[in-house]
Amino acid sequence: MTARVDVPRPVLEWAQKRSRRAPEAMRKRFRDWDRWLVGDARPTVNQAQDLAAFTHVPFGMLMLPEPPEEHLPIPDFRSGPEGHGEPSQELLQTVYLAQNRQAWFEDYLVRIGADPVEFVGSAMGMSAEEAAALISDALGYGPEDRSALRDASRARKYLVQTFESLGGLVSVSSMVGNDTHRPLDRDEFRGFALHSDLAPYVFVNAKDTKPGQVFSLLHEFAHVWRGETGVSDAEAMIAEDRSPIEKWCDQVAAEIAVPRRDLAARADMGSDLTEELERLASVYKCSTLVVLIQMRTARLLQREGFNALYEHEVSRLMGFIAQRSATKGGDFYSNQPLRISERLSQALISDTRRGDTALPEAMRLMGLGSVKVFDKYVDRLEGR
Repeated sequence: MTARVDVPRPVLEWAQKRSRRAPEAMRKRFRDWDRWLVGDARPTVNQAQDLAAFTHVPFGMLMLPEPPEEHLPIPDFRSGPEGHGEPSQELLQTVYLAQNRQAWFEDYLVRIGADPVEFVGSAMGMSAEEAAALISDALGYGPEDRSALRDASRARKYLVQTFESLGGLVSVSSMVGNDTHRPLDRDEFRGFALHSDLAPYVFVNAKDTKPGQVFSLLHEFAHVWRGETGVSDAEAMIAEDRSPIEKWCDQVAAEIAVPRRDLAARADMGSDLTEELERLASVYKCSTLVVLIQMRTARLLQREGFNALYEHEVSRLMGFIAQRSATKGGDFYSNQPLRISERLSQALISDTRRGDTALPEAMRLMGLGSVKVFDKYVDRLEGR
């Protein structure tokens, strides 16, 4: 007799919802899916194992009488009193991986006698404008400083490398680890910051445009300079129900990206607005939305009718995001220093060579599936 498994309907529905698989995808994968839901049939052990793998749910959880409640292990600064509800497994696992990486790196820094990072928490209690000046100066990221940067992609690279040179870690990725079948949702979160006096960690969701990622980096840096841990908002900057902390971090990031005094001197408000937004976004290496927000803040645009202008610009940019999502992701090994953090990668490689970190552990933290891939990544990283 074939062994079968009792999986309660609430657990089946939870697994499907948690995985963000559409009902049609469940029916396509499991022909008896609807019968399982109503109790007319039960999955075999093999089918239950396949269900666990397909929905990325630990097999043992399918045996529970009720779905477990899952919560983010760090503060949730997303919009509304309950954020976006239950976090996706992709967000949860991305946070868990980041926490594991940070914990390893903190232990590593303690072993080598590294000093605490001085800037962590140094902006607490400051106004957004004061904090923006402090962070911009530390990063060397004033408007003139970035004039040599060709575009937002170069600006992103500069910010990542500068933050890591100051003592932090940065990961920018569009997926869980290196799993291309598990993309992150841009609408769920923009990024997060993990506090640490030794190894502040910033993660940015790369599902956004390059200018959007630049803003997210600056936003997460603001969290670090406040000395806070938390998942950041993906909602519009003009939304009224957002966390005060998120509003402050957005104000800091916007002022770093587009300083109001500099904007007032550069902006030609007599030109076509869309063309001027594009020109200034190119100058500041940021999103046109940030320029638009700062135009309002600097009173170059009236508040009346501003929301309509903002929504129109959002719609225009969404077309670019859709086009970008259809393009290929580039060379695997070239992307790894950004996905993993180059500073973390170098430390793991060095520690593994000394025999202080086991190779399987280093591969797990890097998300590399084989020794061959690990060796090739090391060769590519050291040959850059």
